[in-house]
Amino acid sequence: MKYILRAKTHSLRGSIELPGSKSISNRILIIQALAKRPFELHSLSKADDTRVLTQALERNDIITDVGPAGTAMRFLTAYYAGQPGEKVLTGSDRMKQRPIAILVDALNALGAKITYLEKEGYPPLHIEGRRLHGGSITVNGKVSSQFITALMLIGPTLPQPLEINIEGDPLSRPYILMTQSLMEQCGAQVSIEGNCIRIMPGRYRSSTFTIERDWSAAAFWMSFGLLARKTDVLLKGLSDESLQGDRAAVELFEALGLACSFEEGGLRLRKPEQVPSTSSWNFRNHPDLVQPAAFALAGAGKAFKLDGLDNLRLKETDRIQAISQELSKFKCSVSTSGNSMELSGSPLHQPHEPLSAYDDHRMVMAMAPLSMCFSELIIENPMVVAKSYPGFWKQVEKFVDVRAMR
Repeated sequence: MKYILRAKTHSLRGSIELPGSKSISNRILIIQALAKRPFELHSLSKADDTRVLTQALERNDIITDVGPAGTAMRFLTAYYAGQPGEKVLTGSDRMKQRPIAILVDALNALGAKITYLEKEGYPPLHIEGRRLHGGSITVNGKVSSQFITALMLIGPTLPQPLEINIEGDPLSRPYILMTQSLMEQCGAQVSIEGNCIRIMPGRYRSSTFTIERDWSAAAFWMSFGLLARKTDVLLKGLSDESLQGDRAAVELFEALGLACSFEEGGLRLRKPEQVPSTSSWNFRNHPDLVQPAAFALAGAGKAFKLDGLDNLRLKETDRIQAISQELSKFKCSVSTSGNSMELSGSPLHQPHEPLSAYDDHRMVMAMAPLSMCFSELIIENPMVVAKSYPGFWKQVEKFVDVRAMR
């Protein structure tokens, strides 16, 4: 399926109902599963990734297929390792290309028995659940913070303290701090000093928990706001006091030329009178903001350098290559070197072919705001957005005529 997008208006006005945070939802589901007493959750994400994780935790299937859900793969690997019974954990073809050896090695060092069923170091996995012990382990922090989070989440259930020593400067450190905060809110004892995380034995407890609105999803509306001619829109439910690292989207998009202000009910987006002259940004701690920023910058014709793209080649797709390939369809000059990408700032041209999704929800949502700049856009496989934001297109239809093509 393809969607053809034609802007109804070039003014972004009104309000947007954002989904619950996928990152918080998936962490709290593991905490709930490990708690002695289940607790009530409000505003849980409706994303496919969260649905997959919920179903896996509710069922007792021997084979669990998480499809493209990377968070579910990492979190369930650690969870199943300490639960009785045998499991086969598998996923999509792309998931089988995403490395997991760092997590598996750490769990096996804690007493787990996890083996590879196909390629060494990659899913699918055979997991024989065992009683794990605590102790000190060392984990490379340069591939994915989710490996560290998966280990942290099971820490309180171990009979001895768990000490995680991170090698190097960990990617996406704010996600590790978010995990710490959620664990502490649910009764865990977690201390972080430098690159050493220490978790004491204990138990999770909570009565009710309300999930924050998703800041990663908010970034795509900031892209719309930046590219619209006039913007005055409220992103409902966002708070200045957020656990999510992608709260940094405010600072990023203000630097790109959007005025953001918190008020009762959410975050107000407007166009400022003066546009700042920022020409670079480091995304190392905020990789999910790269795509909305890159396409918004290209649409605005702004020369810019995006740094800190350390692990973008290991996501749902090689996101550096995917961004470059799709922007080339607009005659946008993009150069890449190591962990950086530079946009020339040249004007974009109407593309003469559909935009590809790469089975990547964030690619699709990042490209959609360019409908503010062109008479029409065609996007392939648009429903992949359900991975994180099932209601995205319903919200977009307030401003854009969205029609299905076969």
